[in-house]
Formats: sequence, C-alpha cells, structure tokens
Amino acid sequence: MRHFTIALFLVLTGISSALPAQEYLWPTNSGQYLSSTFGETRSAHFHAGLDIKTWGREGYEVYASRDGILYRLLVTERGYGNAIYLKHPDQTYTVYAHLQRFNHHFRSIADSIRLMDHSFEMDSILDKMGVRVKKGDVIGFTGSTGIGPPHLHFEIRDSLQNPINALTSNLEVQDDIPPVFSSLIVEPITKKSRVEGRPVSHFRRIQKNENSSDFGEIKVHGKAGLAVNVYDQANDVYNAYAVYSLGLKLGSDTLFYQELNTMSFDDGEQMFLDRIAPFGSTRRGHQRLYPKDGQKNPFYLIERPSAILQPKDSAETYTIFASDYFGNTSQATLTIVPDDTVNSEKAPLQFPTTTWYWTENWASPDLEGTIDLQSDIDGYAWKTNHTIVSKDSAASIHFNRIFPESHQKISTPDQRLSLRMPPESVFDTLTISTSYTFQKEEALLSIQPQMLPVRKTYSVAFFIGNKLESGLPYRLYQNDRDGDLDYVESELIGNTVHAWPTEFGEFVIKADTIAPVISDLKLYRTDYGEWRISVRATDDLSGIESSSAQFYVNGVRGIAEYDYETEIIEYYLPEFSPQSLNKVTLTLKDKTGNTAIFSGEL
Repeated sequence: MRHFTIALFLVLTGISSALPAQEYLWPTNSGQYLSSTFGETRSAHFHAGLDIKTWGREGYEVYASRDGILYRLLVTERGYGNAIYLKHPDQTYTVYAHLQRFNHHFRSIADSIRLMDHSFEMDSILDKMGVRVKKGDVIGFTGSTGIGPPHLHFEIRDSLQNPINALTSNLEVQDDIPPVFSSLIVEPITKKSRVEGRPVSHFRRIQKNENSSDFGEIKVHGKAGLAVNVYDQANDVYNAYAVYSLGLKLGSDTLFYQELNTMSFDDGEQMFLDRIAPFGSTRRGHQRLYPKDGQKNPFYLIERPSAILQPKDSAETYTIFASDYFGNTSQATLTIVPDDTVNSEKAPLQFPTTTWYWTENWASPDLEGTIDLQSDIDGYAWKTNHTIVSKDSAASIHFNRIFPESHQKISTPDQRLSLRMPPESVFDTLTISTSYTFQKEEALLSIQPQMLPVRKTYSVAFFIGNKLESGLPYRLYQNDRDGDLDYVESELIGNTVHAWPTEFGEFVIKADTIAPVISDLKLYRTDYGEWRISVRATDDLSGIESSSAQFYVNGVRGIAEYDYETEIIEYYLPEFSPQSLNKVTLTLKDKTGNTAIFSGEL
C-alpha cells in the first residue's frame, strides 16, 4: 500500500520521485521509532530530517547509513550540536546530528582542530583527508547537543546539499494510523472580508463522529483562505508528525496540493508564509491551503487561484485531505456559507498597536472594522512619513510603508529611534508602526506588526542621550509571550544602542551590569569512562558568551564545552586524568562583557 495514492498522483502529473533508489541502513540501534519527521515547523525553518527516538537516553550507537567518506565535522553550541556529514559515491550526503560524541577516529580529528585555539565550536570540511567508512560502521553515539531532549537527527541530502525526505527511501516505521485533523483557521484576505462577521482570523476545532470529521459551517463575506492543523501518528508511540501530502478540493476539483519531498535550505524562510498561528498566539501549527503572495514554497504542486475562497450565492462544501508516507489517509469537510449582512465600516484608531489584527495592506484596530494601510491612515496619504498621537498615551505612533525591493531608513520625527530595512527584509509590501517611551531605567520600543514575519535581519538604532544613566552597558532585549526578555544581538556605541532583530515585536533597552554566576564545581567520570570537571554558569539577562570561556585545571587549559539548556560548562581535554587535588580556574563573560572569575579546588 505504501505510496500508492502518491505514486498515482506523480504519474498523472509527470512529477518524478525525489530520491533515487538506494538502500539505507537505519542509522542507530535505539529502535525504529520517530519523534519528528521531514518538513515540520521549526522556529524559523522547515525541519530538514528525521528525529529518531532515543527514549530520553544518550549513548546509542550511530551507524554509517551507506558507504562513503567523512565530509564534514561540526561542533556548535546550538543547532546541530555535534554532527557528522558523510559523502557517498553517488555524490549524495547523509547527516547525523545532536551526537553525544564522535567515534574515536573522528573525535581525534576534531580534537586536533579545536585544541589549536581551545575553541568549543568548529566547522571543518574534511573530504580531502579521504577518511572512508563502510555501511554499518559506528561513527558516533546519540546525544542531545545543540538542542534536547536526546534524539538522533538524520538527514539525506542530494548532490547540491538539498535535504530529501528520508521516508521516501527504503527507511520506514510501523504506521497504520491515518492523519488526525485538529483545528482550522479561516483568514480574511481583503479589508472588506469578514469571517463570522469579523475582520479577524477565525479558529475552529474539528467536530468528530464515528464516520466523519467536519469543521461545520463558517460564514464568510469576501475572499478568505484556509489553514489547517493536521498531524500524523505511528504505531506504539504518541508523537505527532507532519503529514506527507495535504490538499483542498471542491467537488472533484483539486484547488491546492502539496507533498513534502525535498527542499533547499534557502527555502526555509517559506515556513513563515506557509505556517500560521491563531490570532493572539505565536504557535505556527496551521498549514495554509492557498498560495500566499510572495511565496515560493518547494512543497506546493497545485496552487490554483480558486484556493482563495470566494463565497457564491449558496453554501459550498470543501474537502481537506491528508495522507502520511505509508498511504494512510484522512479527510475533513467544512461548509462555507455566504454572509452578506456584515458592516464593512472603517475602524477608529485605537492603541496600542500590539492588540491590532494586522495584514500587509490593512489592519483592524478594534477587531470590528478596518483601516486601509495602502492608501491612507486616518485620512493622511502615504506620500510622506507622519505621526499619529494617541489621546490617552504619551507615545507617538509612527507609521511607515515598507517596500521589499528597496533599502529604507525609517526615523521617528525626533530622530531618536531609527530602523534600516535592507532589500528583501520583508516578504511583501507592508506597513509598520514604531514608537518608544522611557520607563525608569529602561526604554520601551514597539515595532509592529509582530504577527507578520520578517525575512531578513534589519537594524535598529536608538539614541539614549541623557534619558538613561550614562556609562552602563545597555543592550536590546525582546519581550516574549511569556514575559521573559530574550537577548537581541546589539552593542552600545557612544550613546546609541545598535541592534539587529530578526522579527518585529516589543523590545526593551536596559543595562546588564551583573556578571555570570559560576557555582556547583564537580568532578565525575562519564558512563563511557572519561573524566570531566564541570560548573554551573548562569546569567539572568544577556546570557553566557561561551566563546569567552577560559577553563584551566592544574594550570592546563582545556576546551570549555557549554550546554545552554542545562547551563553546564564542562572541562574537556583528551586523556584527562585528575590528580588527588585539582585546582580549577574559569574566566567567563556574558554578552555585554561583564566578567566572572572562578577559582576552586576538588
């Protein structure tokens, strides 16, 4: 049954399979179970491989999935962590990431490179060394480096380093469970569109009975688009996976269809256009079933203009269908009912803009009416920049139209806050609002709309002047949904904070004057027989700058390996053996340059 419906579609459309016929070995002995699959949503990209379950444990053997040579070794604090790249005779690649450690040979290569400057991180292309591996060789051991919990991230890549869905190879898991529909979002497309009477995306949970899944009737006025949360499962585990194929039909007419076969890493940004969150949330778990303007999604195979719904004179029932990699299928229905009773009045301006429903070309400040962001706002044309002042706030709200094809500089009228938007920093033309206020020893910056994605890093400059205490290490932090502050890459030059955010949102400029705290000195032997010394290093604001660490034991400098999730720094030195008394020193900085010096004995 595997790939039956998929293969039929490929034959009918003339689309070839993404992966040549090759026999791959399952790359670990932890069992053939997955925690994640190809194409799933990540914070800023599509997931490029399979995550293989290791049941909360580290140290399972990792095998070369095919014959090949060692192409690359990677060690990073975040992301892939410890990773091995193998190149195969047909010029394709396999990748094995988040490893606890490499095998002895690979590790000696990595050690020789890292010990040249005692750096924690490394990234080296090594194919010219000609280190050969055979299918089934142990090349490393599973871990949780880069990001946890423990698992093995496995990829197959083509000759251009483009990831390929490994489940389109001979690799498989036991799966006779069909995909599960969870919820639906219906998005208004134009300023006159309404969903259930409002110019705001509408969230609807699935209604299930014994024989069907249905989202019920939804009233729509004007153009609207659908996005669905649907996931797959497999036998004997409870993880939720991406579905392999997903489509939308009206009767027998397929309006939209996608398959998760292959992509380029350059396509990762398309995730922001394909996956959306319910209004008021940041969890991008719903996949659009229509082509968003500006998208170049590698998974889309059918994207007809009629995938954007335009209600007719009578109700119409649409079918959403999904299948997994093994031919299990599900479908759900919804009925779009035309609604001509809505009032499309212009909305009054209300602040703050954080509560608005935003699109690129219009917004709804009160969640009832709309304002046009293309031509005017509150009666003012977009010929020049202008400022609107809320009557109940001291903050000036400054609106600007951003065009992706050009470089733009935006400044508040007093020039205190400025943004530089490089070409292609946004996906489509849109309007942003900027404002700032001072509060105690902080400056609060608002750059909206946070609900719309940024394509490339932009820059922010904020002149502190004499508004805040001078001589302190001010940096920019972003407020997350939980109320925590996340450090944004930034620096203080003179009296101006320069920063490089990767998204819009609410920000704080404040000083970090407290050095990291180093504690909990320990000596221990790992379960694979190596001696380690570790400390806990914490910093409550800007965070640890792991590259600054200088870790000595008995006067010998080692490599300071930092795990940001556990906040542990380990002393690593090949063949390290402790003495009866060990003198430890560690110098460490945070991201603003505050320095901690720790000394201890054990």
